[in-house]
Amino acid sequence: MYALGVYTRTVSQAEPERTGRIHMRVSGRQERILRAAAELTGETMTGFVLAAATERAETVLERAERIDLSTQAFQRFVAALDQPVEEMPVLRRYAVTDSPIPSG
Repeated sequence: MYALGVYTRTVSQAEPERTGRIHMRVSGRQERILRAAAELTGETMTGFVLAAATERAETVLERAERIDLSTQAFQRFVAALDQPVEEMPVLRRYAVTDSPIPSG
C-alpha cells in the first residue's frame, strides 16, 4: 500500500533518541486490528501503538490532575474560603519555626 504525502519534519522537530523498550503480547485479533489501523494511517505498527497509547496516557494523567465539581459543590467550596480563618496552633508552630514536622 502506498500513500501520497508531503514530508514536513525538520531536523529541529526530530524525536529524541528512543532507548526504552516495552514488550507486550497481543491476541491474533488485536494484532490484525492494530496492523490494519496502522496501515490505513500510513504509520508503522509501533508508531501507531505508541501514538495511541501516549494519547490515552496523557488523557488519564490530565484527568488525574483536574478536579471536576458541580456548580453546587463549587459554590460550597467558595463559601468555605470566605469563612473566617480557623486558628491552628500546631500548624502555625511548624510554619513559624525551622523545625521539621515530626514523623509518626
